[in-house]
Amino acid sequence: MASGQVRRFHSIKAEWGCSKFISHKSLKEPCNGYLVDDNCILGAEVFVIKNQGVGECVSLLKDIECIKHEWNIFEFSKLGEQCSSKEFTVGDHKWKLLLYPAGHAREKGHSISIYLVSVDAGSFGRQKRVKAILSISVKDQISGAHHSSHWFSAAVAAWGWSAFMPLHEFKNPKKGYLVEDCCIVEADVLVVGDVNSLT
Repeated sequence: MASGQVRRFHSIKAEWGCSKFISHKSLKEPCNGYLVDDNCILGAEVFVIKNQGVGECVSLLKDIECIKHEWNIFEFSKLGEQCSSKEFTVGDHKWKLLLYPAGHAREKGHSISIYLVSVDAGSFGRQKRVKAILSISVKDQISGAHHSSHWFSAAVAAWGWSAFMPLHEFKNPKKGYLVEDCCIVEADVLVVGDVNSLT
């Protein structure tokens, strides 16, 4: 009797088999020849084929806590093309905020651009990803706060908004976003899970 199947072995599933390989009745039936003089012979043919894909383990974190990071930016008018906050830690991962005071890419000259950057992502393996929920706002902003979730990986280490807020609105003295050449950016970051390779 033969049974052939293709199975994938990895660190979590290191063995495969058949719980109902052959019935006792069939095994003991003399005319089948499986059991002779109370002996039987078991054999296995194993062929290792090319790896067909990568297994992933998704972990949802328990007892997660949303961390609020406040970034005080002084002398806004003297900033260069881009600047970043100090690193902060959420969910055992390091993060920073990246600001383009005069806009990034197509929004240059039109809006301020803000991004959350995973500092650790550069050292992630090919399959490693971290899921974070983020909300970024300029302090005292009445409307227009942004809220989103994103998978951070080595390929995509930053996520945010190139058109976060129009420059004319941000610099309007009646709005109060930029006071005495200072603004305050707040980021609420919640890491909810990660993905790791099984291979």
